[in-house]
Amino acid sequence: MESKIFSYKVDGIVLTPVDDQLNISPAFNRKELLNKLKDLFKDGDYKLDERTLDYKIKDGQLYVEGVVTKQEAAKSIGFMSGK
Repeated sequence: MESKIFSYKVDGIVLTPVDDQLNISPAFNRKELLNKLKDLFKDGDYKLDERTLDYKIKDGQLYVEGVVTKQEAAKSIGFMSGK
């Protein structure tokens, strides 16, 4: 099974300071973000493994990291019966 690791920079989701101890991001819809990621990999026949998703903050910017796996064509097994 072929897999790839990815890191996706989520534009517009940057932490802004509230006070000395707290930074906060603007609201975003995680489900929309997930659908966007699925669409990005659909063309290459890769499927997003949602269990591997990790939300990271680097220099105040949100990144989503995870694994995508290449979808293999289903193999059919035929049974032959002799009479």
